[in-house]
Amino acid sequence: MRRTRRLLAATLLGGAVALAGTTPAGADTAEVQLSISAPTVHPGDTVIVTETITNINGFTVLHPAARLFSTPRNLTSYAELIGCSGVTCSTVDGLDGPTGYQGTLPEALSAGESGQVSFTLKITADAPDFTHTLQGQFFGSNYATERVDGKILTVDARADRAVKLTGTPKPGLLGGRIDFTVTVTNNGPDPATSTTVTTSLPGGLRATAGSGCTSSTGKVTCTVGELANSAQGTASFSVPYGLLTIGLPFTFAASSSGGVPEDLNAANDKSSVTCTVLTPLLANCG
Repeated sequence: MRRTRRLLAATLLGGAVALAGTTPAGADTAEVQLSISAPTVHPGDTVIVTETITNINGFTVLHPAARLFSTPRNLTSYAELIGCSGVTCSTVDGLDGPTGYQGTLPEALSAGESGQVSFTLKITADAPDFTHTLQGQFFGSNYATERVDGKILTVDARADRAVKLTGTPKPGLLGGRIDFTVTVTNNGPDPATSTTVTTSLPGGLRATAGSGCTSSTGKVTCTVGELANSAQGTASFSVPYGLLTIGLPFTFAASSSGGVPEDLNAANDKSSVTCTVLTPLLANCG
């Protein structure tokens, strides 16, 4: 069985299958060629990958199919197949589930003949920022090549998270508390799958964790889950105060880090609020 070990660059076509005329078979002819409509895509985008397979052997390949994969991550983990017009489309299963897609040609490929399949893929909304190498394979019931590395496809996930920290005093006769709300707004354009916001505490103060937050010495860490474009998420915590804090202004500073995908706009990743306790029954934050 002949196995291919190289790939020529390819061109983008849209959604069809075609059988090319007979070409001379030989070692210099690429058995698998790939092309993509765009080298960089964003979550939610549609991309077309065109694969050309050529039978360079001296025999007919039965039930020929163009198979499409990627590495190091499985193609099916970040791209959905929404069409490959003119052929029978299906997933290719591995030991742990689907790994790629294939389009089966309607006729066998004689020696020197080529077939072409265009896969229309939709990048999933939660696809992470990552660079993939597309791979093609010529696969038949009596012949198959190895997977062949092709073009690079980069998923450029972008999410601008805006952080806002607000404090609301809750006075008490012998001491009260300040309830804090951490608000994260995703300004898009892509979904934000996670956001971590850390708030530093002034010396001598401690926090009581609320929804989505955990507290430790000197800080509070809050996590906001997946946010679609324009969506908001909140988390909360409280800081008790007593007689010893009267008259002292305290500044609480919050900043985001570790978000997925990476936040490309650092200007709105921080927020702070200053609170002053005037009496046990009077405090303000602004």
